[in-house]
Amino acid sequence: MINKKIRLIELFGGVGTQAMALHDLAIANGLKPGDIFEHYKLIEFDKYPVKSYNAIHGTNFEPMDITEISGEDIDVKEPEKYTAIWTYSFPCQDLSVAGKQLGMDEDSKTRSSLLWQVKRLLNEVSNLPDIFLMENVTQVHSKKNLSNFNKWIEFLESKGYHNY
Repeated sequence: MINKKIRLIELFGGVGTQAMALHDLAIANGLKPGDIFEHYKLIEFDKYPVKSYNAIHGTNFEPMDITEISGEDIDVKEPEKYTAIWTYSFPCQDLSVAGKQLGMDEDSKTRSSLLWQVKRLLNEVSNLPDIFLMENVTQVHSKKNLSNFNKWIEFLESKGYHNY
């Protein structure tokens, strides 16, 4: 159960669909979205989705490249006061059947290998997120990508996370 205000960190955040879900959840429960969560950090390198995100959510984020930030840049301060939720929708073009299916091998330099930047950030922060939510295409755990997916799950478990 979440009993503290949420600080939302969206990695590969696009226009903020995860924030939209939290917003809608608050409204559906008769609450003001700002009372339950705040847009803490947006990590998105493309200026156009960032501009849309800001227009939709009333924020003022600047584009940020995940390869150029450190854990300190997104670490949630005052963890005793906040529930930190990280969402990550890393690029799926190299996994999707609509793409070239180049995979997500660590250090492969594919767009989908940016997942491993999330690993780096988790290793750098002083306060791990309380909740860590991944969104991606079903091919992330297909036969071709299963070894990488399992490697990812094992890493998360080494950090103390339970995966569903």
